[in-house]
Amino acid sequence: MRPESDRSLLVDLARPLVEQFSPAETELFPLLSEAHFADPRAYGRSGSRRSDPLGFGLPEVLVLLTPVALAAMTEVVRYVVERGMRRGQQVTAVALRRVFRDEPPAVDAPPIELTSAEWAEVRRIVERVAVRGGVEPARAALIADAVVGQGRLADEPR
Repeated sequence: MRPESDRSLLVDLARPLVEQFSPAETELFPLLSEAHFADPRAYGRSGSRRSDPLGFGLPEVLVLLTPVALAAMTEVVRYVVERGMRRGQQVTAVALRRVFRDEPPAVDAPPIELTSAEWAEVRRIVERVAVRGGVEPARAALIADAVVGQGRLADEPR
């Protein structure tokens, strides 16, 4: 299974964002996640926020973060997997959890290291996906910062 299609991985990576930036949505997270996975291509379609069950009311007033976080992490995982494959690394869900959730190293998961430029690209991906999903640019930047983590844009890879 490709990591970007691993639902449990994407849920594990998106849930902390929802808990941090939209705590009132936490109880709905499982339901909203299932709705997202039922039609992930619906995310970002022109006009989809107005008629989509994942966004309701006026898009300027209420944007649910669950589909935003899931879509962003899907694109981020796809990017990290591609970068790892270019280096000849095997990128597993365990290794990805370690990168984004600071989990202790697993014996069977070689570390994934991203350069500062790659972390900057991860940040751009998250910010772009969030804005496309209707998140205000300033809030999208905060969400992107949370994904990257403080200090990961320094010169040393992680």
